[in-house]
Amino acid sequence: MNLDLVIFDMDGLVVDSEKIYYAANQRAADELKMNYSLAYYRQYIGTGTQKMINAMTRDYGSRSLVEQFIDLSHEFVFDVIKENGLPLKKGFLELSTFLAHHGVRKALASSNDRTAIDFFLQAAKIDNQFEYIVSADDVQHSKPDPDIFERAWTLAGTPAKQKALVLEDSFNGIKAAFNARIPSIMVPDLMPATAEVSAQTLAVLPNLAEVKTFIQK
Repeated sequence: MNLDLVIFDMDGLVVDSEKIYYAANQRAADELKMNYSLAYYRQYIGTGTQKMINAMTRDYGSRSLVEQFIDLSHEFVFDVIKENGLPLKKGFLELSTFLAHHGVRKALASSNDRTAIDFFLQAAKIDNQFEYIVSADDVQHSKPDPDIFERAWTLAGTPAKQKALVLEDSFNGIKAAFNARIPSIMVPDLMPATAEVSAQTLAVLPNLAEVKTFIQK
C-alpha cells in the first residue's frame, strides 16, 4: 500500500486496556448494585464517555448513579495501571517502527479524554510514537460519527484519503472511518467482526504484526 498517514485507535488496539476497563466497570457496578455484564459493556466500546453516560442514564434511570459508576470505574482503572503498568497489543512496536522507517506519519485518534490518553501512553512508554493526537476533547461528536478521524486527517494536512488508513478494534470505530471515507482495517479485541463491519473494511486481521504484512503487499 502507498500510505502517507496511519490513524490508530488507542484502547484495545495499541494498548491492552479494554479488559482492564471491563474489570473496573464490573467492579464498580457490583459495588453500586447495578445489573451489568460484558455484553452490556461491549455495546459502548469505542464511543465517547458522554454518549455512554447518556445511554446508561436511559437504561438505569439515574444520571447520578451513572456518574458515580463512571467516577468509580476511572479510579479503579488508574489504580490498576499505576500498580501493574499497561501492556501493548501484539505487533504495535513492530508496525510503528516499520511506518517510521518508510516515512509514514502516525496519528492517534481516541474517544478517551486527553488526560487519560497522556497517562496511558506514558504508562505504556510510547508517548513519543505519534506525530498527532486527537482526543474526545477535540471534537463535538464521538464515534461512530467521523469527526475524530477527520480531525486527525486535517492535522496531517489532508493527504489523499486513499493514502490514509485507520486501524480500529471496535464496530463504532470502523463505522466512523467508513463515515469519514478513509480506508480501514479492523483488528478485533473483545468483539469479533460481523459481516456488516467486515464489509466496511479492507481486511480483518488478528494483530498489528499482520497489518504490517498486509500493507507491505
